[in-house]
Amino acid sequence: RRHTTELGQPLIAPQELKLFESVDSFMDGYYGIQKFMTTPFPFPLVQMCRTFMFFYVFTVPFALLSDPSIAAAHCITIFILTYGFMGLEFVAIELDNPFGEDDNDFDNLGMAYTTFEDAYLTILDTDGAEWTARLRSRMNPKGEKQSLV
Repeated sequence: RRHTTELGQPLIAPQELKLFESVDSFMDGYYGIQKFMTTPFPFPLVQMCRTFMFFYVFTVPFALLSDPSIAAAHCITIFILTYGFMGLEFVAIELDNPFGEDDNDFDNLGMAYTTFEDAYLTILDTDGAEWTARLRSRMNPKGEKQSLV
């Protein structure tokens, strides 16, 4: 087995399974993100959904004109419908590219640091501080300070 020469001592079965499970889970997530980012969303569908939404929101007041008895309730209903549908539209626009550099996007670098820290802890449990330090220096050859903040 190659890991006995690379790690200094053999991994016991539960540690090896945990390591493989972590790598498998990470790769599943990575390929899921890749699939999400590379699958194009059809623009005509977006265009038609926006057109129907605006048409619905702007024609609801005319549908409610037939009953003038409760004008305040109609105004509140129209406000809630407009606020809800426009809010959903703005959320959809924000979620269009969740892996960008905006403040409300996913923290990809933070997730990568967390994954590296999990790998370091697994190596620390298995081989000790010396091998963890070697792995850290190999992953960060320039000696830059790694921070999760």
